[in-house]
Amino acid sequence: MRQWLILIVAAVALATAGPATVWAIEADPERPIRGVDKIPEVVVDRTAQIEEHVQRIFNSPHAFTADERTPFSQGMCNACHGPGMETLFNIEKESPERLNQPCLSCHEEGARRHWKGSTHEFSGLACVNCHAMHNERPRLLKADTQMEVCGSCHLDRRADFGKPSHHPVPEGIMECTDCHNPHGTPGPNKLVGHTINETCFNCHAEKRGPFLWEHNPVRESCVTCHDPHGSIHRPLLQARSPGLCQQCHLGTHSDVGLSAARMDFRVQGRSCLNCHSQIHGTNHPRGHVFKE
Repeated sequence: MRQWLILIVAAVALATAGPATVWAIEADPERPIRGVDKIPEVVVDRTAQIEEHVQRIFNSPHAFTADERTPFSQGMCNACHGPGMETLFNIEKESPERLNQPCLSCHEEGARRHWKGSTHEFSGLACVNCHAMHNERPRLLKADTQMEVCGSCHLDRRADFGKPSHHPVPEGIMECTDCHNPHGTPGPNKLVGHTINETCFNCHAEKRGPFLWEHNPVRESCVTCHDPHGSIHRPLLQARSPGLCQQCHLGTHSDVGLSAARMDFRVQGRSCLNCHSQIHGTNHPRGHVFKE
């Protein structure tokens, strides 16, 4: 009777197993199941999965043999995995320093020169958190777009890009790296410029100046008035006018507002900018109040 019970258990196990599953019967007296001391142990055959993973490297930039900088022009797989493929990385168990070592042996200059001590490096991230080396995408990203990769951690910024006024990152016209270098920079917030304004002026050069009449917030920081990732107020404003302007200009036109009788013309249309149209600065001799 006991032998029949073992055979039935084995038959059911084989019938329910997938094509890539092998059942091994081994004795385990400490875990009896209804009197049966031989328990099915699942052994997953990952041969096909590993073969597919290996084959993807041949479609990646790393396999471009005509470029002397690539691994395939410097020893094929051994360039990253060592002589005789002695190093196979377990991403779940290896330290970030160990995982990054093969990458930084080639990618330590250029845009990656500030990786050591950067925010991402200090946070314990590894190259493989954002990149997949056996990958056909041009930058070896783990997703099709930068927004998908960056947004997997920076959820607040991903939400900002869903607001009515935003930079055209979701549309694919801009990328996160147009303003930020994820591998680190000398400036704040991994910006490609040394300051916020210098980064913004890369595109918004008409706001750079110098102007005869300068608006102090513009010279200090663009984010005093704007949220670069997204806002419910156009164009990327932190708040609506006149409320935004009156955060600094206390008492100026303090009677401006909405009333039951009528709407003040100074809050219609572009509000303060109806008159002060050159708010970022002007070279007009009479431009001290940014009207001309």
